[in-house]
Amino acid sequence: MGVKMKKLTCVFLSLIMLTVMLSGCSNTLKTNKSSQTSSTAVTDSRQSTTADQKESKKTITITRRLAEWGARDANFHEALKRLNKELEPQNVEVTVEEWPKVDDDQLLLQGQAGKKADIFMNSSVDIGWELDAGLIRDIDWVKDAALFKNTSENLMNIMYYKGHYYGLIQDMDTSPVFLSRPALKKLGMSDNDIDGLRDKVINGEFVLNDLVDLAKKALDQGLVDTGFAVEDKRFEGWGYAFGITNYDLDQNKLVFDENAVKDLYSFWADASKKGVISESIGDLNTDLSAPKFIEGSIFASFARTEYYSKLRAAKGMENDPDGFDQWFNENVICIPIPGSKKGGHPVSYSNPAMIFVGADVDDEKMPYVQRLIELMMSPDLQVEHTLLSGKLPVTPDAFDDTRIKDLKYYNEQLYMMDFTSVRSPHPYYARFIEGYLTGVDTILVSKKDANAAYEAYLADTKQNIPDNEIIYK
Repeated sequence: MGVKMKKLTCVFLSLIMLTVMLSGCSNTLKTNKSSQTSSTAVTDSRQSTTADQKESKKTITITRRLAEWGARDANFHEALKRLNKELEPQNVEVTVEEWPKVDDDQLLLQGQAGKKADIFMNSSVDIGWELDAGLIRDIDWVKDAALFKNTSENLMNIMYYKGHYYGLIQDMDTSPVFLSRPALKKLGMSDNDIDGLRDKVINGEFVLNDLVDLAKKALDQGLVDTGFAVEDKRFEGWGYAFGITNYDLDQNKLVFDENAVKDLYSFWADASKKGVISESIGDLNTDLSAPKFIEGSIFASFARTEYYSKLRAAKGMENDPDGFDQWFNENVICIPIPGSKKGGHPVSYSNPAMIFVGADVDDEKMPYVQRLIELMMSPDLQVEHTLLSGKLPVTPDAFDDTRIKDLKYYNEQLYMMDFTSVRSPHPYYARFIEGYLTGVDTILVSKKDANAAYEAYLADTKQNIPDNEIIYK
């Protein structure tokens, strides 16, 4: 083969090889392009799936009106976290929209304008007017809720009105009498005598007039400056001690009990005459009386459970619970409010805050609202609330928490919950009590007798309470 032929053959082979190489590169490019296209499609698919999931996630918005939630605020937000954890498998999320706090008048006006929060808090006495105003709806699931299994009847009745449950108690008080142990000792009582007072009250051996007499002796001997301090002049505890039942649950009517009211005013008049109750007694609320009790100038403070924490703050021992507990046990003795007659029973009262459900919550939203409330009332969170607020838990499971059992004062108050009464939820109750206070002022300010106080109360009631809303007996 000539040189020229060899060159042509080489050129030809080179062209073939170049063609093959170009063909391979082309296939590779096609393959890479195909791969990239597939990868992009997968990515797009994943993004689309994620977007679809976000779009398909169900969101439930619950409105909550802020109020005096106190330590319950932290519990509410913890409950929301727990609820959303439970709802994750269902691809559901609950969000909360918080509304500002308003007073009752504004609450009513906003409700009339259609602005009704899904969850809000108010006093147990507000059930009646809130229902009449269309602000709340029934929550009959309370009756069968595992949360309130084995809860005492008197606590369940707090939530009951006109055949339905309309609110959920979120904490409780009892109302013990805080007595000055040093004053009792100076009156000649031994530690055993003092420690035995509670059982004597429970057995009906030590009654309210016995307490008046002790306070009178302490005043006469200059051991204290003030006999009795109370939360306010309407103090229902004394009424219950004299057997006043001012509300008929079955008939949903107020009750004016002539004999019981006369007996109660006689007590006021006698204690006032002896100087145990002063004209300014209504001005010495628990915040003001706590420092005075600490300094030893008050013989007896009629207050609720949380007074313990007020005393602790007044003593400046918020950060020394053990030290305060020691001081408390050395200086204070707590007894139930004694009955008015020998052989009678001790009494206690509370005015618990309640969680209400707005009237516009429908059956679709209710399970989420219900579960959120139930989680907020988890036994461990109830105890957290007790530790921060000084209030008592409300369910047996919470009573069994070791943190409650280790707190001597709180643990000792639990027995009083079985005979604790509450204010009436009747819409006219607040006006009814105004008439009662008219009678109290007749004694304290006008210096008139118990009969004049009774007549003033009766006249006010006849004038301001419709006949069909009250029972006279």
